Amino acid sequence: MRPSRLAALLTPLILIATLTNCSSTGSNTGGNSAVTNASTAANSAPQDNAEELAMLVKLPFEPEEVAWKENPEKKQLIAVIRFSPENAGKFSAEIGKLGQPVVEDLPVETWYPAELVAQGELTGESIVRGTSFPAESLLNPPYTTGKITRVDNTDFFILQMSS
Repeated sequence: MRPSRLAALLTPLILIATLTNCSSTGSNTGGNSAVTNASTAANSAPQDNAEELAMLVKLPFEPEEVAWKENPEKKQLIAVIRFSPENAGKFSAEIGKLGQPVVEDLPVETWYPAELVAQGELTGESIVRGTSFPAESLLNPPYTTGKITRVDNTDFFILQMSS
């Protein structure tokens, strides 16, 4: 009778200790996971999912190719978007109405499409030249400011956004 009474007393204590240990481990993992996910996102490989990008950016035409990186810690996103030649021309005309054009040299990131990386290497400085316009009309929350640059002599656009 004594062993069953002892078991009856210890079972709830063991159960409580196990549940407490699981929940504290889960919360620690969750906290560390959030930090790890944020730092991983900042340094992660670029994404190429056009549908996910479309949730953040109002694109008037379906892109042929996208590559983008989001940095949640800095609340920034950079996207490289390539349209068909026809749609690139139409898109250029649309963004041309958004404001005064500014000729800019933009640094080329290693994760950009190979064509842009090669074009940047031709300059010897890993930059590409393009014409930039305000991009506020393209943005969805949480992004509120940005610019879009059409890279000269290509159908690529570089979109830089922030909150």
